[in-house]
Amino acid sequence: MCDNLLSLWNFSSKTKNVSVIVPDGCRDLIMKRVDEQKPRWFVSPMFDHAKRVSIEAHSILFGYRMKPGVRIAENKLLKSIQEMDDNIDDILNRLTDYSNRSHSVEEALNCLATDVSSVKQAAKKLGVSSRTLQRLIGQATDRSPIYWMLLARARKAARALNESNPLADIAEMHGYADQSHMNREFKRWFGITPTTMRSTPSLLSQLSHAGYD
Repeated sequence: MCDNLLSLWNFSSKTKNVSVIVPDGCRDLIMKRVDEQKPRWFVSPMFDHAKRVSIEAHSILFGYRMKPGVRIAENKLLKSIQEMDDNIDDILNRLTDYSNRSHSVEEALNCLATDVSSVKQAAKKLGVSSRTLQRLIGQATDRSPIYWMLLARARKAARALNESNPLADIAEMHGYADQSHMNREFKRWFGITPTTMRSTPSLLSQLSHAGYD
């Protein structure tokens, strides 16, 4: 098993449709096959907000979701597997060869996903300066520590919508100043309000999958 792998997933569609992908802090290696065409491999970007993605009819997708903060030698990886099918063991070996994540980045991201209230507090828990944490996360992920803190909080609050608690209570439990604050953050990350997300099962289902939180 590749140490940098978070999960495997698959998706198929008989008809043409549009799917909304919510941000999860991860990048995926994806094999896409349409009808009997030759499979195509690509690495997904890391989405900073909800993204509408068109899916062709008769599509089959198989994905290897990498852990948050994993660096991928994308060109070398894709060059090595373009002629391959979907043998899981072979692909995992290639992912091991062409991806990496340092222990310090893993530790920092895990800390930022906890209930820390600021980057300064996270840095203190990690035993480093705020500047060092900023530099570490920025260089490894091309995102700031506050980005990761806010993403984890939004995903946790969104998953809580599966419960019957009032929105104001969910906002308070997850560190938002009030319900309006949570509404603004949901629109930023997911493009919709908590009320709309609560009535959209397909998005709530996505949030149950492995990601950064």
